Amino acid sequence: RVAYPNLIKGTVVKAPSVVWQSDITYIAVNARFYYAVFIIDVYTRKIVGHRVSGHMRAEANLKALKQALSTHRAPEFHHSDRGSQYTSSEYINLLKTQGSKISMGLKAQDNAYAERINLTIKEEYLNHWETKSYTQLGQQVNKAVKNYNLKRIHNEINKLSPIQLEDIYFKKGKYPSVEVTIFNEESN
Repeated sequence: RVAYPNLIKGTVVKAPSVVWQSDITYIAVNARFYYAVFIIDVYTRKIVGHRVSGHMRAEANLKALKQALSTHRAPEFHHSDRGSQYTSSEYINLLKTQGSKISMGLKAQDNAYAERINLTIKEEYLNHWETKSYTQLGQQVNKAVKNYNLKRIHNEINKLSPIQLEDIYFKKGKYPSVEVTIFNEESN
């Protein structure tokens, strides 16, 4: 298993698809654990890929990454923790063929945007819905991601939703004055 260094510490992000962060989280449904993978674009805060799974193998992460790459330009940096899902040869090879630099952190703070999206999806969406089955969980995660991307306002990105910021950036020809600085424990 290969681990990669943290390449994004202190990086100032001024555009989409510069840094994507990803993490996997568990979700309990009827005393059983399922898992959700989210990939977030740090600049827009948009969830660009996601997948729900009944296991923690790399397959779900790979599907989420393929989903993200099907609609977005590959990131300059893909950042995650050092979990086996992210160090699997298929995952690493796909990133390398896309020209993405692979970055990995050791602590939750190193992957803060991905950690935060896990909490947001659970606390602001899933915890308010009664989930009765794996199928329903998949539907609810899809609904939560759609709602989050379209409607969730972020103070840090000029009080816009992720889709609004992306639309302004790509479609309207204006570049909003949004700048994101990645956590660096040596300077923060």
